[in-house]
Amino acid sequence: MTTNPHKENTWIPDRTFPINVFFVNDIYLHWHDHLEWVYVKKGRVRLQIDGDFDILEQGDLAFVHSKQLHRAEQLEPDTQLVCIVFNEALVRGNGLDITEHHYFLPYLHLKHQWPRIVKNQESCMQPISLSFLRLIEEFENKQPGYELIVKSELLHIFGRYFRHAQQEGSQIRMFHQRDTHNLSSLLELLREHYRDDISVTEAARQVNLSPNYFCSVFKKMTGKTLKEYVHTLRIQEAELLLLTTDYRVSEIAEAVGFSNLTYFGRIFKKIKNIPPSDVRKMKSV
Repeated sequence: MTTNPHKENTWIPDRTFPINVFFVNDIYLHWHDHLEWVYVKKGRVRLQIDGDFDILEQGDLAFVHSKQLHRAEQLEPDTQLVCIVFNEALVRGNGLDITEHHYFLPYLHLKHQWPRIVKNQESCMQPISLSFLRLIEEFENKQPGYELIVKSELLHIFGRYFRHAQQEGSQIRMFHQRDTHNLSSLLELLREHYRDDISVTEAARQVNLSPNYFCSVFKKMTGKTLKEYVHTLRIQEAELLLLTTDYRVSEIAEAVGFSNLTYFGRIFKKIKNIPPSDVRKMKSV
């Protein structure tokens, strides 16, 4: 099992009804396997979704697809966000009705077809806001039948959202012409092959960017250089192995992609602030 940089194992209290509601002031950089609505209840934030950045104000709404890196930095004190995190299974049909094929499958498989941001002044936002309030109230109170009402309000939000997307089709096409530099597939590749040495040139080729421009986009998106990102992947896996196995430190270093033990120790201490030998001692505590 690998602990990936920025991956959040979002707490879902009931796996048979996969949804949770969070009230936060900001969002740290992370990704998860669920879908998410982010609603600005109060204040302003600078929102990042993969390589795109937007300013969201009170009443604005954003949609985050699964496995997309995202974060929100508050720009005003007392900013309040409502984050509804849920698994796509909660809203998708069973393939026997029209909603599955007309709405969710096209969006979930081709997420670039729909806008990620809906502004407060859009006509759809008033009914969407009311649905958010009803959903939150039902989810918190958990009266009999609340699951049905929560699901219905979530579907109502999607219905309004899809209608807005259809009505604003020309603007959406212009939006898609922007160079958004979606690096999600590259990040997934790095997580799966963190042991391998992937050069900047190879990584840039994966996303059709020049090496120099790639470095700028990658650092802006992740807060790290490519080398720092891969090192973080390797060190987090090494920490897990130190705590859960009896492998020698040298064996762990080699297993996660370091051929030089001294270099491994230096990078480990730089990232974790303690040497790997100290982490190994924690195993017996």
